[in-house]
Amino acid sequence: MNKLLVFTSFIVISIYGYCDTLDYYNIFLYDSLIGQFNSFSENPTIELKSSELKDTDVITVRYGSDFHCIDCTYVLSVLIEVKEKTPEAVTSDHYGKLSIPLKDLTYFLNKYDIDKYYFNYSVRSKNKTEENKVYLFELKFI
Repeated sequence: MNKLLVFTSFIVISIYGYCDTLDYYNIFLYDSLIGQFNSFSENPTIELKSSELKDTDVITVRYGSDFHCIDCTYVLSVLIEVKEKTPEAVTSDHYGKLSIPLKDLTYFLNKYDIDKYYFNYSVRSKNKTEENKVYLFELKFI
């Protein structure tokens, strides 16, 4: 009887049970934590005062998930509507540091008066056949 109860429990749990993982990411300005979000965060936005920034400041994202890819690269990219190449950071380490110098963003602020930047995270396979992109957050200069 015990074996039947255990077997029935496994069947019921597998049918009605649901387990999900949660991706999370931390955002740093230089080495100071300025944002913590996860895949369910609504309207993740970070605002920085452009007058307080230095040329040496760097924005770093560390993205964590349960998905590990053996032969992949992890990419942080910035999306803005310009006809120039936008900044991008690449690492081969899962939960590695993805850093973009803020001077690369202030270049577009000064040249095109763009004050909003959209950050995406993607996992690219080495053979370039697969790429998974995730929108992370919006960065605003105020």
